[in-house]
Order: sequence, then structure tokens, then C-alpha cells
Amino acid sequence: MSEAQFAKTVAWLLRVQALLAGVVAVVFVFIGGVEQALAALIGGAIGVVLTTVSALRVGLSMGGDPQAMVSAFYRAMAFKLVLAVILFVIVAKWFAGYFGPVLMGYVATVVAYWLAMRKLAQLPGSTTENE
Repeated sequence: MSEAQFAKTVAWLLRVQALLAGVVAVVFVFIGGVEQALAALIGGAIGVVLTTVSALRVGLSMGGDPQAMVSAFYRAMAFKLVLAVILFVIVAKWFAGYFGPVLMGYVATVVAYWLAMRKLAQLPGSTTENE
């Protein structure tokens, strides 16, 4: 994947994550009010921040040695995990009574990864089971 295509895919992924988190927040406005909607948005924001940080770390290694790129990917994922724990601990303290909506907002951003994988599988030159 070229650097331009990587950047385009990451931008698309971030937009989809923000959109899905917004949809979940709107649902929570009707289910439980503004506080739960805000909690869902915070959960979605965690997902967007984690995606941004890992994409930047991986993107910086693009075009280099394949072994260095794989190492950068693993380091980015390890950092993402540590950052996720830190952010969720902080948010759990602030939104202790609304942690369900926080998790639902975050899960919405994870769904965006599945959509991105499906999109990438349909790109020209990709290999899929159907081919």
C-alpha cells in the first residue's frame, strides 16, 4: 500500500469512527439523556485518539525496510494498548455511572475497523477468498 493510499484509508477510517460514535451518542440521547450521550461520545473519542496515534506511528515507518515497518506496527499496537488502559481508567473515574455508554461509543469505533478491512479487501490488487 502506498503512503498516499494509507493516508486516505486512515482519514476515511477516522471519519467513519467519528460518524459511528455520533450515531451511538444520538441513540443515547433518546435512551438516557445528554449525560449518557456525552459518555458515548467520550468512548468514541478514545477510539479515534487511539486510531490516530497508532496510524501516525505506523505511517512514519511507511516506505522503509519491511522488517522496520513490522516492528513499528507492533510498537504502535503495544503503545495503543497502554494508552487505551490509561484513557479508560481516567474515563472510568469521570463517568463511573455511565461506563456502559462509554464502552458502546468505543465499540462503535471498533466496528469501523471491520468496515475498513472489508473496504481494503475490495481494492484492486488485494487477494480475497472469492478470487
